[in-house]
Amino acid sequence: MFNKESLYINAIKYDTQLKLDYKKLSDDNILESNNSVFLVNDEILSHDIAHKINSSQKLTPVTYLSTLLISDTTRLVPKAKSSQLKDCEIAELNSEYDIAVLKTTLFETKNYFEKTGIDFIYSSFHILQHHLEQNVCRNELLIFLFNDKAFIVIVNNTSSIVYSKTIDLPTFESIKKTHFYENDVVGQKLFDEIYYLELNKIINNTLNEFYEKESKTFVEKITILYVSKQLTKEQIDSLSDEFLLSIEYHAINIDEEIFELSKDKHLKKSFVKPRKKSSSNFIFNSIILIFFIAAFFGIYKLYINIDEKPSTKIEKTISENIIKLPNHIMINSIIKKRVESIFNSIPYDVIIKELKLDEDNLMLKGTFLRQDTFIKSVQPELEKLYSSNVLINENKDKKYIFDAIIKSEDEIEIDNITYNKFTGKYIVDEFLPISRVSEQLKILLPQKETIVKFKSSNNNDITKYNYLISMLVQTPKEFFEIFEVLNRELYSINIAYPINMTKTQAGIEVEFNLVFNQPK
Repeated sequence: MFNKESLYINAIKYDTQLKLDYKKLSDDNILESNNSVFLVNDEILSHDIAHKINSSQKLTPVTYLSTLLISDTTRLVPKAKSSQLKDCEIAELNSEYDIAVLKTTLFETKNYFEKTGIDFIYSSFHILQHHLEQNVCRNELLIFLFNDKAFIVIVNNTSSIVYSKTIDLPTFESIKKTHFYENDVVGQKLFDEIYYLELNKIINNTLNEFYEKESKTFVEKITILYVSKQLTKEQIDSLSDEFLLSIEYHAINIDEEIFELSKDKHLKKSFVKPRKKSSSNFIFNSIILIFFIAAFFGIYKLYINIDEKPSTKIEKTISENIIKLPNHIMINSIIKKRVESIFNSIPYDVIIKELKLDEDNLMLKGTFLRQDTFIKSVQPELEKLYSSNVLINENKDKKYIFDAIIKSEDEIEIDNITYNKFTGKYIVDEFLPISRVSEQLKILLPQKETIVKFKSSNNNDITKYNYLISMLVQTPKEFFEIFEVLNRELYSINIAYPINMTKTQAGIEVEFNLVFNQPK
């Protein structure tokens, strides 16, 4: 018999640190364990940390990587209602409750570990639930302090959860921004005092809110679980005296908690399913190697007996099955021409303040110098672009210099226009992960006053990365230059609706969608 070795890695992200905890097992017995800590401040795992994790995964193919949500905005939902939630991912907590998290929030954690993959993602409420399962808790208020949040549950006399909440805690960085901050020493003392006062307030507000809604349960004890000790014994005694309740304040080992959760594969408490693991032993690899050698010689003999004509036919079939990417130059040219035509339809005596454009509709807010400008100048031009165009006068009593809204609907295709098309070959040598695409877009777009935010991805025959771009330009011409920059790329990158523009004192704030396309 061969020993089945496995490796469990807990990667827990704290405010400015990432802690890796390793446990290597053989037939469920821990052979060795160690840990390391890295300073981090990026939105995705750095290359050196990812390399360290991937090296371990390569040496031990049966490796499970576990973590807690980076932005834990979860809430507890009764099982009867959890299936009704939209835009949320659900994980099991216990027989009565599930945990709900926004899909966008879950994606942040999954994206952070994109370079390594991830097997288990848990919430801090899982830590609290595991504590409840390991300890007898009745009529108790439990608070788990982790990073800058307090995760709270109250259980009744049958140990069932009857209240839950998540509350933000003060951070040391927020103290630095106050005018009371002088240096780190003074700042730490100030932070300790504020932290204590805030926790006092949280307990008081929680009890008051709970008793307003619940009259059958009376809290007899408070338990505060922490990862990093923040309160002194004197402060805990002070809290106990103030609330006239017994208060326990003790550390909790997150690594051990997560290890216990992830080790039991039958517990479906993770927000994601573990990756498939490949077994690796000498006999298995030898069999595979022999198989491939035999297959290679078989294919080689078959190949040398095939004439050229069928080969050409096969190549032609493969070529015809290649998935075509969206022609980004054509898409960009159509959108650019639409926006240019809208601006060209606006005469000099109309000052545009806001523009909202989607696939079929247009909304313009602006100041008109004359009341007849819309009928004489604007409407005839917009009728070439939209079948319905309506002016809503917000100052009906004014004939000159008044604010109005133009609403245009049912887009009309622009006549006599030949759009540019991409005629080259797209670069498809490798599949680009989200992190690389995001970094390239930040370089490609004007770096000053531009925000590149990943929204979602679609995976059919073509993988689409959808981004929201926010930028500040001084003139519409600067926005149109973005189209030219994208059109020079050998990747399928196109601007997409909706497009919003708002005039401000600093310039024109532009917001639009951007799509990066590549074969799946």
